[in-house]
Amino acid sequence: MCGVASFDIAEVREVAEMRASLEVLALRHAAPHLTSAILDEAEAINRAGENAPDVRAWEEANRAFHRLILTPCGMPRLLATIDDLHAASARFLFSGFRMEWEAPTDQDHRAILKALRERQFDISAATLARHVKWIGTKPGPKIRPQTLS
Repeated sequence: MCGVASFDIAEVREVAEMRASLEVLALRHAAPHLTSAILDEAEAINRAGENAPDVRAWEEANRAFHRLILTPCGMPRLLATIDDLHAASARFLFSGFRMEWEAPTDQDHRAILKALRERQFDISAATLARHVKWIGTKPGPKIRPQTLS
């Protein structure tokens, strides 16, 4: 993707840190309200992301996964802020994307779902925080698709 602005790693880290904190807050409020049907749908969305034909389809599935498990928090302002940060993450992703594409297998999403199904909310929150913050810990100009979620 030529002509896409690059981002300073400090910006990437800031967004990752903010997303991690806010998504954990949302998940802690949402987790008690997550039904088996919601978790099954999240699992299907994750599989769709793992089979995505391109980075845009993967990013859409990734965003849908996060939004689905966080929505039951019932905090619309928090969700709107997370949506804005996720859009910034997508901009970072697309600026760092090169022409090669292989859909990642998202072990973190699977671990989050497993912990939620087992009602291990602290584990699901810790896994989510690590998952979202990972991109902010990597120096260098190239952002790999599987690191932004």
